Amino acid sequence: MVGSMILALLSLSVTSIASPVQLARRAISTELLERFTLFSQFATLSACDQNINHTGQSLTCDYGNCPLVAADNTTVIDTFHSDHGPTGYIALDHTRKLIVLTFRGTVSKSDGNTDLDIALTSVSDVCTGCKAHHGFWAYWSAVAAQATSQLHNAMNAYPSYRLSVVGHSLGGGIAALAGTVLRTKGFSLDIWTFGGPKPGNLKLAEFISNQQAPNSIYRATHTTDPIPKVPLNLPFFDWSQPSPEYWITQKTGVQVTTDGVEYIEGINSKVGNAGSDRDLRWPNPNHGWYFGNMSVCANPIDATS
Repeated sequence: MVGSMILALLSLSVTSIASPVQLARRAISTELLERFTLFSQFATLSACDQNINHTGQSLTCDYGNCPLVAADNTTVIDTFHSDHGPTGYIALDHTRKLIVLTFRGTVSKSDGNTDLDIALTSVSDVCTGCKAHHGFWAYWSAVAAQATSQLHNAMNAYPSYRLSVVGHSLGGGIAALAGTVLRTKGFSLDIWTFGGPKPGNLKLAEFISNQQAPNSIYRATHTTDPIPKVPLNLPFFDWSQPSPEYWITQKTGVQVTTDGVEYIEGINSKVGNAGSDRDLRWPNPNHGWYFGNMSVCANPIDATS
């Protein structure tokens, strides 16, 4: 239901407010491909119930499609799940010396309502003139104090570990905002999103893109996936995606290779996913496949976002 409503909005004919800037387009390295694959698996595991119901356990997936994470020594140190906030976990990866804050995509009715809560809300305490997706901001705000406290504790206990904020679909929209806010609070971190919708306005996209140069955000899209294109720029709404973009050009179900991911610079660039064909299929196969099956732990309805 949520997916069909979003795709109905996509069928509208609109013009982008922000002018696209296209500065670079090239393949990625083997090392970066492995990191994308790893963090896509962290995102995938947020939809597996066993990882959000109990702390103190290793991250697991009954379907065996997250081998990189499964091979590591991991521990879930905190989880969050409610009818009025996001679902996700904070985990330690002792093998790779990582702290990972992960947000799940759309599963519940509350998640669906959050997707559609597309008013722009001022977040001027984050950056001047910045506005965020109201639903994503409300979800992050619901767990911000808990997550920030737990991350401070984890960083104090493991000062050599690197923090990453991760999410697929709805989770990607929340991760973009959460990571940005955490950076303003002094955290050094990476943001990894997979098929994430637009998190806010042009000012916010500019701030995210420049906040931690040269790699502010690792934003992956996949061929014609419609979700990174929403919300659309309608009258009085200024929606933008940050730069850079890592656009997977290979088909769903195909093992991603380095030359199958194009690195694209430019806020609201039309070179990659935003300039791809309009794809109104739902469930959309390109949305569920990012460096592997992102929806394996979700049922067919949940797999849409």
